[in-house]
Formats: sequence, structure tokens, C-alpha cells
Amino acid sequence: MKVQKAVKALKKRLYQFPLFYPGKNPDAVRWAIVGLGNMAEVFASALDVDKQSRIVGVASRSLSKAQKFASRHGRGRAYGSYQEMLSDPGLNADVIYIATPARLHAEHIRMCLESGKNVLCEKPIGMKGSDLEPLMTLARERGLFLMEGMWMKCLPTFRKAKQWLEDGRIGNLELVRVDFYKREFIDTDLAIFNEKEGGGVLGDFGIYALAFMTSFLGGVPELIRKEKRDSFANIDADWQIFAARNGVRAFVNLSSNFNGSSKAALIGSKGSIEWDSQFNRTNRIVLYNERGVPQEVFEAGYKSQGFEFEIEEVNRCLKNGLRQSESVSLAESLASVQVMDELRKKDQ
Repeated sequence: MKVQKAVKALKKRLYQFPLFYPGKNPDAVRWAIVGLGNMAEVFASALDVDKQSRIVGVASRSLSKAQKFASRHGRGRAYGSYQEMLSDPGLNADVIYIATPARLHAEHIRMCLESGKNVLCEKPIGMKGSDLEPLMTLARERGLFLMEGMWMKCLPTFRKAKQWLEDGRIGNLELVRVDFYKREFIDTDLAIFNEKEGGGVLGDFGIYALAFMTSFLGGVPELIRKEKRDSFANIDADWQIFAARNGVRAFVNLSSNFNGSSKAALIGSKGSIEWDSQFNRTNRIVLYNERGVPQEVFEAGYKSQGFEFEIEEVNRCLKNGLRQSESVSLAESLASVQVMDELRKKDQ
């Protein structure tokens, strides 16, 4: 029995090194994970099948939970606290993925940066602009990589639409339209329905719509009109937003009470580009001419729900010594958070 335990312990130790990591390249990017909820499960599953990535450490507030997570994903070291992992000189991680509740993102990003670690943080990267701006400065001063987990912008569909737009396929951009609807079931364990966790549709899945808008508008727009409805849980459940920047308008509709079609579109002077529902994860977009006749369809296959493209982008940046991604720039992430600031400020 003692021999079996010793062999098991030795195998677990060997899996910390690339030579003994099944199916992985020896120079695979080493990932560690902070916060082991549902989103971490999804992301870790994508890392598991990516030959250019391997998980070397996972941290939770519960050591038992971390150990079970590690046994399912990567066989890396398990830690019973975030600080324990970050202070471990043997961790040797290239980048930390943060998947804790949104209200804790700024705190945990700072912990990682101050520990000298590159960071990919789940969306939203901050609850307000004053959270993110000092972190951007800290990352720049420390020469570290920082990126928001806005994986939508890494998808082939999003990049193809950018290319069509730059190539003038729809002429001058005139209107950005985004509709995002989910009929959510009330569950106090979900952060979106917990006011203390920063709940509300705007800061939850609504951030995708804001990121889509600010990305194609090229920055923070002027808010011309907005309407909000709060649910019985005293959190925002519905939004209608009308904004504009440099002559381009944007219409955004959000709801956690209505299960409508969650599409998005760029409408120009010579045509349009339309994302299938659900726009933030679809693998299909269509290019139309000005009369609404389809001209081209673009589709891309996904292996890990599309998260493989976000992982590839982070790995590419790290291997090339980049401190931020051009596809998911910190300036664009800040713009989305600043729109949230403006919407909430005007609501007070």
C-alpha cells in the first residue's frame, strides 16, 4: 500500500513537467487558475485539449475543491488559497486565468500583477473604470501581460467581420445593432441575481453587447437615450440604449426576462453584416448587400466552444513578448467599463 501511494505521488509530481504531460508540447504555455467555478471548468476543459497549453496550478478557497479540480484538469498543484499559490516559488506559471466573481476581479488582478504574473481575467475585467485604470498602469510598469476574457473578439466570425468592414464591403458604417436576451431562472446562487455580487444584466452577459458596441464604434459613445427596468430582486433586468459616436449610431437591447433572438448587426451604406444568435458565440455570419440579398456566408468550426481561439491569442501574445492583445485591447475593455459607469451614473 505504501509503495502504491509513493508511485501515485511520484506520478502526480512528474505531471508538473512538460516531458511527462500527455499530449502536450514540451514548450507549452503554463497556465494557473484562480477561482474554480463553472466558468473555470469550461475554460480548463479547453486548456486540457490544447497541445500548446498546460495547467500547472489551481487555487480555491477550499483545498479539497482545488484537489478535485486538479484531478480533472491537468494534474497540476492544488492550493487552498489564492495567496498560497501566488507566493509559491515552485509554481512557474506563465499566466494566471482569473475566474472569480466579478466584484473581486480588480482585487485579484492586482494580487497577480504584484506577484509578477501575467493575467487573463474573465469579463467584466472591472466593475468601473476606476478599477481598471490603475491596473493598466500597474501592468505597464511591471512589463506584464493583461487581457480581459472577452473571447467573442477572438472568434473567427468577429475577426472576419472586422476584415469585411475594413475592406469596405458594407461601405461606411452607419448603425451598430445588438440584441441580447436570456430568460434566466431566479437562483440566488447566480451572481446575476445577487446584488452583493454586483448582479444585474448590465455587468453580467450585458457586457458582451457593450463590448461589441464600443469595439465597432471605436471608443466610448455619447449616450443619447437609455431606459432601464429593475426586477423584484432590485437589480437591472432590462435595458434599451441609444448611443452615437462620430456619426455612427448604436441600438442595444438587453433583457434577462425575455428569451428573444440574440443577434447583432453592422449596417452600412452599401450593405450589412449579421451575426446569428447567440451573437457572442456564433460560428456563422452573413454579408448582405444594400438590398438585403446575401452575398457571402462565413462559418468556422469550434473544438472547445470557441475558447480555443482566446487561448491561442493569449499564447501567441506571451510567446511574442506582447503586453496586451490587439484583438482584445485594454483600451476597448476600458471603454466598455466606462459605458457602464455612464449608464449607472445617469441612473442615479
